[in-house]
Amino acid sequence: MKYGLELQQNIFVPWRLSYVSYDVLKGELKSRQLDHGWTDTDEKEFLLLMDNELCKVYDFISAKLTEIDARILYCERTIQTLQKNPTMASDANYSIMDEALTEILFDVNDLSRFTRVNFTAIQKLLKKHDKWTGLNLKQAYVAKLREKPLDKQRFDVAIIYISALHDICRNRGQQSSGNPTSGADQNAFERATAKYWIHPDNITEVKAIIMLHLPVLIFDKNKKWEPADSAISSIYFDNDNFDLYTGRLQRDEGAEAIRYRWYGNTTSRDVYIERKTHHAPWLNGTSVKDRFRLDETHVNPFTVGGRSADEIAAELRQKNTNAKVIDDIHFIAQGVQTSLSEKRLEPMLRVFYNRTAFQLPDDQRLRISLDTDLTYIREDHLDGQTRRQPPYSWRRSDVGIDSPFSYVKEQDILRFPYAVLETKLQTHLGQEPPQWLSSLVESHLVHEVPRFSKYLHGACHFYRSRLPLLPWWLAELNVDIRKPRAENIGLTRSRSFKPLIDGRYRRAMIEEQERAHQEA
Repeated sequence: MKYGLELQQNIFVPWRLSYVSYDVLKGELKSRQLDHGWTDTDEKEFLLLMDNELCKVYDFISAKLTEIDARILYCERTIQTLQKNPTMASDANYSIMDEALTEILFDVNDLSRFTRVNFTAIQKLLKKHDKWTGLNLKQAYVAKLREKPLDKQRFDVAIIYISALHDICRNRGQQSSGNPTSGADQNAFERATAKYWIHPDNITEVKAIIMLHLPVLIFDKNKKWEPADSAISSIYFDNDNFDLYTGRLQRDEGAEAIRYRWYGNTTSRDVYIERKTHHAPWLNGTSVKDRFRLDETHVNPFTVGGRSADEIAAELRQKNTNAKVIDDIHFIAQGVQTSLSEKRLEPMLRVFYNRTAFQLPDDQRLRISLDTDLTYIREDHLDGQTRRQPPYSWRRSDVGIDSPFSYVKEQDILRFPYAVLETKLQTHLGQEPPQWLSSLVESHLVHEVPRFSKYLHGACHFYRSRLPLLPWWLAELNVDIRKPRAENIGLTRSRSFKPLIDGRYRRAMIEEQERAHQEA
């Protein structure tokens, strides 16, 4: 299908005049080429047309985002009024606010699509220009696209706020409280885990669908959420034979994955030493993920053996830490240090992404995570290049969390083309997935990739010549994972542009859920 036709099919009619005039600019390119050779005057006039279209689109997005922020603020104040006035806090009023928030959420989704469609249109025009004229406008235009970044417009902040307000409406004025990790040890649960790739065109829609059923999980509700809160960085360890890679890929008994993880900025003092073990022998063959926290200043000494598990345990005893916790941390620390030493493990690969997690507080039956901006960055010295300074450091000091990391050398970085959705469902109590989740994962919006591993994927990209075995899913990268849009699935609009969720109005969905809850 020609892109001009594809663009027309993706236009949201009420905003049609604000899209890039793709056919007009393409016509200018073609007619001038047919009429005469491309001149400096043609180039200046075409560049002026491109600049005008970019400004038009960017200004529209900025205005819409401002409008969305104002509508969210209005909903927040109205909900606060309902909370403070019991006589006004009726189910009907909360339902009205729920519908208003749903309408805003649909606009966020439409604006996200609008942004991606127009960014793609501009990229297509630049490519055609360079092909037909022999010039390199695409590279020269990078600075303008950074100044008016259509590919970086972030809608996460709006989604987080809408989710929090939706949660209050869902609970009729009460905000969900509690610790999402409270209760039993998370490793004690049997979980059915499934992984999916999501094309960038569908990311915001998938987030919105999940958010209508599960709130976005905020770990620290005492601080205002900011984009850096979603950042997760991990340093994976391996040796030059890639024994950990091979063990995990083949799912060998006792196969390990060892990583150091931190949340948010690189200035964070909390670093988590994590170990995943497949069929751990000390747990009668149960797979387990365990971890403990270290202050960042203690990570290097721990890694090189200068800070032992005994010393960590002794310090915890001085703080009157629970004896069982101390024993567990000592066991993990000793095991990790033994593997680092005996297997000669070194920092190999950094994996970065921004995570949106969805879960009801105090309810671990279902947890969903959506990871975007997935990026791999080399940390090793295998090719003779010293990437970490000093060389014994556990991570590079020249890399932060500023995706897309344009300052990193191209040979040191891999930007994964899709988002990764992971669902974790408790199965030890016979838990079945809710109908809305089954509908989502069977839809055109996601592409299932069983046993996808972030580390295995990054390792096989950078170190393929050293690896005898490769993951099965590499072939999936050669196909277009987008599928034809299914009828009555996902977020759509009626002929009068009213929001429809899987072909139904939001109020009808809520009434059906309430009936099911009453019958249960």
